Amino acid sequence: MSKSRLPWIDDHPVAAFFVGAYAYTWIISAPALFMEPSWTAAILIYVGSFGPPVSAAAVTWLRGDDVRVWARQITRWRVGWHWWIVALGLPVGIAAAVTGVLVGIGGPVEFGQAIPSPVLFVVIFLFALIVSGGLNEEPGWRGFAQARLNDQYSALTASLIIGVVWAGWHLPYFFAPVTPHSEFPLVNQVGWFLGILLLSIILAWAYNGTGSVLIVMVLHAMANSADILLPLAPDQIVVEGVIDEYAVGTVVVAQLLVQLLVVVVLIAYYGRESLARGRIPGAIDVGGEK
Repeated sequence: MSKSRLPWIDDHPVAAFFVGAYAYTWIISAPALFMEPSWTAAILIYVGSFGPPVSAAAVTWLRGDDVRVWARQITRWRVGWHWWIVALGLPVGIAAAVTGVLVGIGGPVEFGQAIPSPVLFVVIFLFALIVSGGLNEEPGWRGFAQARLNDQYSALTASLIIGVVWAGWHLPYFFAPVTPHSEFPLVNQVGWFLGILLLSIILAWAYNGTGSVLIVMVLHAMANSADILLPLAPDQIVVEGVIDEYAVGTVVVAQLLVQLLVVVVLIAYYGRESLARGRIPGAIDVGGEK
């Protein structure tokens, strides 16, 4: 690595990445906070959502590290067929387990609801893969920060640090009328924060086990898409035009319990230090050096 003229970035690449991701996203998305829902507001939100990969690429370049090595993770698809099954199937399995829990506790479930068409599901998945959790986030959170933090902390600690920063990065979305986050009831907001911490651990496990940002992008996109598979009863979620927070809370708790069970199993089997078998990605694998 050839030192840049910005010693703080040289010495604190992850902190610089976090600052850059926040700055890019918050500055570009800020006008949408004061706009009614529109295409212009949506474009600002989605263009702004690319803060993590933009910041990761900028910090890598400014430090004189190898941007091509960092970017190559995005196309790394040869990771073993079982990881593709995990990336595509785990979120569906979690949705099925959540449904089972809701049935068991008498939650707001109605199996008479129409199942989303395969075409609709694929469209939602591809949208998420590109601009709603996949390409616009994972080359930064996992493909830059997780790898570099792996060199300093246990994989579990690293994933939780990222989870907290990642959750905070979403803050403008809770105030922009064009985003679904702005309509979350309080119980959903609290559950979303806890859920993103658990998801961060699951995504770290997938990344550490493969070194592939592509796999993590697919897993993240499927996690964001699988919620539409839940057979929720709309008349129990919204009663006389008002969201029933108890019903929403029941769904949130069921989702958190299932995610927590998955995380506990992963930690118990793989261990908190690496969340993987064998060597895990470090700074050297993303174009830098230890």
